[in-house]
Amino acid sequence: MEMKYIIIATIILCSCSTLKKYSTDGITYEGTSIYYNGDLAATLGAVELAYDNKKIVHEATFILTSEKYNDIAINIIKFASMYHRDKKWEIEVELKSK
Repeated sequence: MEMKYIIIATIILCSCSTLKKYSTDGITYEGTSIYYNGDLAATLGAVELAYDNKKIVHEATFILTSEKYNDIAINIIKFASMYHRDKKWEIEVELKSK
């Protein structure tokens, strides 16, 4: 659970320009699953709707299927953020413990 908070803090600290250096090559989205080079990397774990700072916020949390995908968590955040940009979703990725 502690690792989840680390990645959430990373998301908050990262601006859109910071995400530019992360590649989405090999990442695809099908239904509620995210694949990396054809392998299932993350599944949608939760969808939330919140009222934050006088705004409605849409939030999606993806759960990695294996610790081997921890290194591409930010890449997945970038990909999912681009995919859901119509509602400006906040994307979280829950890491797997090593």
